[in-house]
Amino acid sequence: MATMIKEDRYVVYIGSEEYVLRVQELLWGLDPWPERFRVLLPASNEWTATTMYGSTAREAAERTMEYLHCFIGARTRMAHAKAS
Repeated sequence: MATMIKEDRYVVYIGSEEYVLRVQELLWGLDPWPERFRVLLPASNEWTATTMYGSTAREAAERTMEYLHCFIGARTRMAHAKAS
């Protein structure tokens, strides 16, 4: 049996960088999710691939932004330390 997912895209800015978050909503399917909404964040050279869940689309997006902010903030602090 298939899984039905609805997807919305959100553009968020962290510092001067733009990210497009694809927030997916589980409408029905066999594979249960911990919460109704999720954001699949692909791996980069700064973080590992991860999935953030939320009971609302906004909550899932905010959790993802907090996760990204940890890595972006650390990179910015390191860049400022090198420049000094």
